[in-house]
Amino acid sequence: MTGQRERLPTAVWILASVTFLTNLGFGVVGPALPALADLFGISVTMASIAISGFAAFRLVASASLTGLLKRWRLRKVLFAGLLLQAVCSLAAGLAPDGVSFLVFRSISGLGSATLSVSATALLLALVPTHLLGRGMSMYFAAGSLGAISGPAVGGFLAIANPRIPLIFYGLALLVASLIAFFALGQAKDVRTSDAVGEDGLVIKTKTVWRSLMSNPVFITVLMAHFAVGWALYGARTTTVPLYLGAVGFTTGVIGVFMTVGAVTQVVGSTAAGFASDRWGRWKPLVAGILAGSAAFLVLVFTGEFAWMMVTFVLLGLAGGALAAVPSAMLGETKYGSTGLAVALYWIIFDIAAIIGPLASGIIADNVGFAPAFLVIQIPFILTLACALWAWRWDSKRKRAAP
Repeated sequence: MTGQRERLPTAVWILASVTFLTNLGFGVVGPALPALADLFGISVTMASIAISGFAAFRLVASASLTGLLKRWRLRKVLFAGLLLQAVCSLAAGLAPDGVSFLVFRSISGLGSATLSVSATALLLALVPTHLLGRGMSMYFAAGSLGAISGPAVGGFLAIANPRIPLIFYGLALLVASLIAFFALGQAKDVRTSDAVGEDGLVIKTKTVWRSLMSNPVFITVLMAHFAVGWALYGARTTTVPLYLGAVGFTTGVIGVFMTVGAVTQVVGSTAAGFASDRWGRWKPLVAGILAGSAAFLVLVFTGEFAWMMVTFVLLGLAGGALAAVPSAMLGETKYGSTGLAVALYWIIFDIAAIIGPLASGIIADNVGFAPAFLVIQIPFILTLACALWAWRWDSKRKRAAP
């Protein structure tokens, strides 16, 4: 009950405004990609590199940050990532040719990963454990609101000139970087718990690694984020819309479905965050896993309008729960707030976001959509198994504690 009465730290609202602006800008760019392909005279396949290259550079950055977070203060990392992404987005918008556009757009993924990792680490460092559910839900809900607003703004801007959305994105990131630098002044000295001090490493990396990899809760957190990257980020934004188009839904109706899912995700994130602070993490986590699994099972058996609406409601609830709850659990895990743990949390997401849509697409092309959606059950089943194992392990550990 304490978590329901206390106010969240100011840093949560600041970081929420930052992620709102970045997701707003990211969403603005999406509708302009086809027009940018025409403008630069590149194929649809080449234009897709703007997305896959972005994800690949995110993965590279996430892996590199395990070392960088030990040496830099988190606010500095956040500011540097936002500034890099802003400059690259502006450069992509002003690019003279298609190759330059693809290069700058891909490199901006470095900044995107830096934002994700450093913002998560800041939240874990600044928000009390019993408020982490609310704090994380506020952060991810703000990102979802930005993602909802972005495509509508981007479609309008792209009509005038397809370069404008990228420039808008760059300017939004510049504003976000200034907010991060000046408004987070109280957090200027915050570092991860495994940062390098004057006398060297506070905690040995090998010690942190062994502890994390032997902790069932941390394994569950990683598995949940893998499921999010594969199904609720990757397949949801690629394979599912392609399936809806194949069964006869128009672009407008598909847009309505995705908007319903995005709005529901805000609700799901907020509700799961409050519930996990009040009643514990495990029940909202399992509910999110089951909602995501059920959504893709519906897609296997029917393509009717009413059931598609149910599917996107379930996808939204699952996406909200599996964003807020595992990130809160990360902060409660021993060494979960270290740079290594936070980087691994986002590395597993980026890997899933790359291979998930690719695997689903290959299966759909060669066997059909139904088998592709059945394969998506694998990360949900594995996450559920890990969650039940860790729930039991955590309960025994708490009962044994003096």
